[in-house]
This record gives sequence, structure tokens and C-alpha cells, in this order.
Amino acid sequence: MCGRFSLYATAQELADGTLCDRLAGFREERRYNIAPGQWVIVVRPEKGERISEAAQWGLVPTWAKAPAPGPRPINARAEGLETKPTFRGAFRHGRCLIPASGFYEWKTAGRAKQPFFIRPRGGEGILLFAGLLSTWSGPEGELATCAIITTTPNDLMAEIHDRMPVILGPGDQAAWLDPVNRQAAALLRPCPADGLEAYPVGPAVGNPKNDRPELIRPTAPQLLD
Repeated sequence: MCGRFSLYATAQELADGTLCDRLAGFREERRYNIAPGQWVIVVRPEKGERISEAAQWGLVPTWAKAPAPGPRPINARAEGLETKPTFRGAFRHGRCLIPASGFYEWKTAGRAKQPFFIRPRGGEGILLFAGLLSTWSGPEGELATCAIITTTPNDLMAEIHDRMPVILGPGDQAAWLDPVNRQAAALLRPCPADGLEAYPVGPAVGNPKNDRPELIRPTAPQLLD
């Protein structure tokens, strides 16, 4: 799964990395511990352009009577995605990109867990997750929500966890966003491992109230009970 990520790119870096024509909903702030329920940036197609907007992380399907008060799905498994009632509408009409500077995953050994930070190799650039965007409408207005699609791990991630976010390369991003592409599910596969690097970080990332650069600083491995 993917339950925490970071985005500390500037507006220019975000525009360059996403090929976004118009940035909206983005505040140039460095975020190191984005957690479920918080607002994130998504990039979606509109009239031949790419635009960004803010969406709440945790998907509410358009057919829901009301946004659920409890946890909402933050991830959507790629397998059979297009037929699952919660996600199939967003898969057909709400495919998006979710930019990240990196993401966190926890390696489990018995009852102990070690957080890792995974980012582009060399630490430069951004990752673009395959995402789903759903806009729920009700008496109080509209609510944009999203989920990150996950798949089986590549060789790097298999050492840490049994799932990873779908990370789309430059050659697949346009095809994923294309609303008339009926073969989009074929893009939901692990990215090459050689484009990523992973290293252990400290336990402070486990608390969503913590949001500071030190969270992504490499540390000596220390499995936590």
C-alpha cells in the first residue's frame, strides 16, 4: 500500500515534472508527511490540457449518499480495478496523476517495523502515481477526493513490502490520462526498480503531526516494536 508520501517541489518543478499547463490548488510549501484525509495535488486532463487541483486523499464514489465519516479508501488495487463498484466510475472518468517527491513504506519483521523512504534515484525530480479522482456532489457543494493505485512490487520494493504505488513513466502518463483509452489498465504495473532508491528513516514519520525535513534523513536501520 501507500499510506504516506511527500511533496516538496517548487511550482516550477511541479509544472515541469507533470507537464501541467495550469497549476491550481497548489501552495508552494514543502510537505514531508502527507497523510490520509489531507489535501493533495492531482493532475487531470481538461480540453487537451493538463491542469492541477486539490483533492482530499481518501476516495468518495460519486454514487455515495454522503461522504463516509470514517476512513475512506486511500489506495485502489490495480487488479480488477475497472470492475470494482467503488472505483470503476473513477477509473473510466477520473484517471489522474498524483505527484510526489517520494513515499514511505514500512518493512515488517515479526512485530517490528522499519520505515523506509523511497524516492527517484539520486533524489532529483518527482514521481507521478497513477491515481483516481472522484468529485462527489451534495447539498453542501462538491468534494474532490482521490486514491493512489497500487500494484505488485518491483525488485527493490519486494525487499520492503508486498505492494507499491503505480509510478508512471513519461511514456505512459499521457495514455493514462487519455479518457478514450480503453487499454489503460495495462499501464498498471510495477515501474523499473533502477529508477528508485530506498533507505531507512526514523520513526517520527509514523505521527502525521510531524512534518519537517528531518523525516526524510537517512538513519541506521532500527526495527521498531
